[in-house]
Amino acid sequence: MPKPLKQLRQIRIDKLAQIKKLGVNPYPAECQRKQVIIKARKMMGKKVAVAGRLMAYRGHGQITFADLVDQSGKIQLVFKIDDLKDKQKKLLELLDIGDFLQTSGKVTKTKSGEISVEIADFKLLAKSLRPLPHKWHGLKDIEERYRKRYLDFILSPEARKKIIIRTKTIHAIREFLVKEGFLEVETPILETDASGALAKPFKTHINAYDIDLYLRICMGELWQKRLIAAGFEKTFELGKAFRNEGVSKEHNPEFTMLEYYWAYADFQNNMKLQEKLVSFAVKKATGTSKIKYKGKEINFTPPYPHKKYRDIILEKTKLDIEKFRSLAKLKKEVKKRGLRVEKGWSWGRTVDEFYKEFVRPNLVGPIFLTHHPAELKPLAKKDPENESYVQSFQLMAAGFELSNNYTELNNPLDQKKRFEEQKKLAKKGEDETMAADLDFVKALEYGMPPTTGAGIGIDRLVALLTNSHSLREVIAFPLMKPK
Repeated sequence: MPKPLKQLRQIRIDKLAQIKKLGVNPYPAECQRKQVIIKARKMMGKKVAVAGRLMAYRGHGQITFADLVDQSGKIQLVFKIDDLKDKQKKLLELLDIGDFLQTSGKVTKTKSGEISVEIADFKLLAKSLRPLPHKWHGLKDIEERYRKRYLDFILSPEARKKIIIRTKTIHAIREFLVKEGFLEVETPILETDASGALAKPFKTHINAYDIDLYLRICMGELWQKRLIAAGFEKTFELGKAFRNEGVSKEHNPEFTMLEYYWAYADFQNNMKLQEKLVSFAVKKATGTSKIKYKGKEINFTPPYPHKKYRDIILEKTKLDIEKFRSLAKLKKEVKKRGLRVEKGWSWGRTVDEFYKEFVRPNLVGPIFLTHHPAELKPLAKKDPENESYVQSFQLMAAGFELSNNYTELNNPLDQKKRFEEQKKLAKKGEDETMAADLDFVKALEYGMPPTTGAGIGIDRLVALLTNSHSLREVIAFPLMKPK
């Protein structure tokens, strides 16, 4: 029967005391590492100095074998007892799986063909006081993986790989935009008005000013457009945004987002730029343009097809939203088709919930979905051919909405009117409306050139690229409710 954790921990604490009695510092500051393991494995016959965590430990008479792991890979260690000094022999007996070691010796191959380091010298870098779980992948409570994410990363190369792909994706996006002449900017996280998106904000209070503030719900959309009005022509910001809404496989209250704005361009120009950006980032992060998600192959090689929002709903469900402009008739029709309708929903919200339920899950993509109802995009310029719709597009793939984009509204009078319409919807009970930012309207009154903008959800994009079932899989430390 396995010993309880408390007892196992005490055994290691006792070993720690014995290590100190040997005159060994169990937590030294200095480490002499000359090669990462992946490089050392290619240096057959040469002396190397590698460091990492002990992940396996097995004795065979006068030889002890161990596996050493760093971020780059794994290598076997071979300790020949007769070659060790007395102090090293005693220290070797006090080691445990989970300890960090610095080792040096010649790279050889064992009789079984295993690339190994024949240890000439070693040093304890950090003593592990808690044993690692044996079968982490077998835990039935998946939330425990997120609560102890450091253990998940130690024991699951797949979990680590997802975070590495996330980092590569972010680096690639920055690289592309900077090459295209975009300037990375920083905008406020604390705002007096939570505007720029249809979302519920987190509320806080600043004692110095004695006023309530909100955590931003997007990456400074209205601030970046102020910069465009001020004469900056290409800007972007990549960072955290916050929405006080539900948690699901596709939603997290704290999320990473990219927004960029481009003066003297419209949504058509933006689609051409964005398919280049996304395809570049996908290939840089994964090494290929084709990825698999839940068994389906998605090819991010441009160009991507375009389809209007109204047309895709009609194509997939046979519902023509233009024939149901009355809110009452629309609600009656979508209820017949199986949608559960909430009391305060507006016409646009009802259409969009129907789309999300019956259309979006079936979009494999990548595909650009264009021309959304004006009510859903209060910051977008109306389409001159049909002012019930706006010049907008979303990039869709595998049922994910990866981006939200449009030609920006730069008419201050129209913008003020849209904010007022949002306020009326809120009074009628709609719970997802956009707060008015009248200072932004003033900025528009000084003039803003034709501009297009984009918002890309980084967590969703990485979840797609890593075939992850939930955004939590690609967030290093997702927020968890305390037990």
